[in-house]
Amino acid sequence: MSVKASKKPIADSSTQRYLPFSQIRDNLIIMKDSSLRVVLKCSTINFLLKSAEEQDSIIMSFQRFLNSIDFPIQIMVRSTKLDIEAYLNKLKNLALNQTNPLLQNQTYEYIQYLKKLIEVAQIMRKDFYIVVPIDNESDNSVRDLSFMWRFKNFWASINWQDDLLSIKYQIRNLNKNKKLLIGRVNSIRTSLESIWIRAQELDKSQLVKFLWDYYNPTLENYNNVKTNIENYNLI
Repeated sequence: MSVKASKKPIADSSTQRYLPFSQIRDNLIIMKDSSLRVVLKCSTINFLLKSAEEQDSIIMSFQRFLNSIDFPIQIMVRSTKLDIEAYLNKLKNLALNQTNPLLQNQTYEYIQYLKKLIEVAQIMRKDFYIVVPIDNESDNSVRDLSFMWRFKNFWASINWQDDLLSIKYQIRNLNKNKKLLIGRVNSIRTSLESIWIRAQELDKSQLVKFLWDYYNPTLENYNNVKTNIENYNLI
């Protein structure tokens, strides 16, 4: 007896049930409670190479930055194994095109040295992020609307149909929260510039990659399953 292979996407509704977000739109992570998140990737500075006066100035500026914000933020530090595969492939191409046998041999030895160094030393790369939220509970009017939307959404689920009021609320709530969130992001970006740190918003594709790596820290085949990720209907 033959069994037909299921054509159901790899990311079915049972998987989406456990995800705290519903979709990604315009560089925004939209949570299931209609709140929003923006993820900023921050550059780094070599603190130890600064003079004592510069270090004190950086510490004081960062302290002023933390004291100036009146909303919660999340600072994330992610450590990942350094991937130098692209660099090694570049070296291999240079070695193949090298006409000097001595230099070619030295290039191959250097490639082997780098491979052993990565395996033994486990060199890690650190990326720094700031997650900026807008929660419905932070504003009374938004909270009241959120309660009404949840009630209408519950009623619509019973009747198996979309409710026009619910759709209008979602659009209005998204636009309002988006404006508030942009103000917060600009405030954080300006404050960080005073300590020579650049903060850049992750775009839609970068957010998908960011979330994939977060929920699949041990998998390295993101490019192979990129097509399947679109089946989540998140983007």
